[in-house]
Amino acid sequence: MLRRHATIVCVLVASASVAYAAQHAVGQKGRLFSPGAIHVKAGDAVVFKNDDSVTHHIYSSTKGREFELENTGPGQSLKHVFSTRGRVEVRCGLHPGMRLVVTVD
Repeated sequence: MLRRHATIVCVLVASASVAYAAQHAVGQKGRLFSPGAIHVKAGDAVVFKNDDSVTHHIYSSTKGREFELENTGPGQSLKHVFSTRGRVEVRCGLHPGMRLVVTVD
């Protein structure tokens, strides 16, 4: 006599809460950053989109939060991740009047 055995398979599905970093857009037009100030969370990225007709050079010399991006021509975008909490002043190396304040929470 043949006996069939039933096999019970138990599958445990674990779900974890995964936090994804946000992305924020900052435009560059009229030799200004738009907006001129933003709040982001640590780990968020800011995408700098050059909507201007001239090249820009984005950097920060804020102590402990320094960074420098490549030159961006019209229509180009560059991204920077802000990982350290605090206030970061962002400037354009080609246009001294361009200033952006990023507050990282």
